[in-house]
Amino acid sequence: MGLSLVTPPTIEPLTIAEVKSHLRLDDAFGEPAPGAPTVALASPAIAGNVDNGAHRYRVTFVTADGETDGGAISSAVTVVDKAVNGKVALSAMPLGGSAVTARKVYRTEAAGTSYKLLTTLADNTTTVYTDNTADSGLGASLPTTNTTEDPYLIALRAAAREYVESFCRRALLTQTWDWTLDAFPCGVLEIPVAGVSSVTSITYTDTAGSSQTWSSAYYQTDLPTGPKSQRARIAPAYAQYYPVTRAQMNAVTVRFVAGYGAAASSVPDSIKAGMKLVIGHWYLNRERVIVGVGTSAVVVPETVEALLWPYRAF
Repeated sequence: MGLSLVTPPTIEPLTIAEVKSHLRLDDAFGEPAPGAPTVALASPAIAGNVDNGAHRYRVTFVTADGETDGGAISSAVTVVDKAVNGKVALSAMPLGGSAVTARKVYRTEAAGTSYKLLTTLADNTTTVYTDNTADSGLGASLPTTNTTEDPYLIALRAAAREYVESFCRRALLTQTWDWTLDAFPCGVLEIPVAGVSSVTSITYTDTAGSSQTWSSAYYQTDLPTGPKSQRARIAPAYAQYYPVTRAQMNAVTVRFVAGYGAAASSVPDSIKAGMKLVIGHWYLNRERVIVGVGTSAVVVPETVEALLWPYRAF
């Protein structure tokens, strides 16, 4: 007997922006954005592809976790006649910390204000680069947020949802589960997860060892609704009986869909608030044991359990 997740939720109840806001982290959180490179027309003068006009440059740091937002803006360098001097020399390229694995260089189009990808320096050592790219060859736009710490926050967010789901014994967002049993019961089947929205199928192994699907016409379901709904129930329809199964483990599988809905807005605010408190605690206390604390910790009243208890299924 057991539960196994078939299809996990496609989104989370909280966005990373909401997590950062609760943790009081701004968009620059993570690896610091780099400084500006030094830029000048290439010397000696040589024809190139950089379009005539003023250009500015910005650099980002890339780590295994993500990419910083754009760094400081370079001074402007103006190409007057690209047939004479159409290349730009970049020097003093900023170097990052030990976590930086690459850097991306972004540039404006001639007389433009938006920055687009010029090149990726796949190391943290190169300090010079020669730009010989026309505006038409520029790529993606400069990122506006720092994602270098996002994977850690993403992991905390998922763990907090799983903690809340375990405490409340209910699914938060739409997901599909298989519940396996060794045999049908003598009475009502009570699904051990609250918030069931539908029963997809009930399959079983018959006495001959073949897999069969129990027709939905032969059973009835009780699917309580509402944010504080309790567990769903299944029983044979009037004048019907549970099928006879082979005497083996996991002979019966109930597949069901549970959750408040497919949108984060369907999850009650109290549950989201509880998730934020859990994330905040884990973010500030990253080890199992706190050493050298001189004062006793005080639990703030009306916190996680108080927020979640009304939604706990029994």
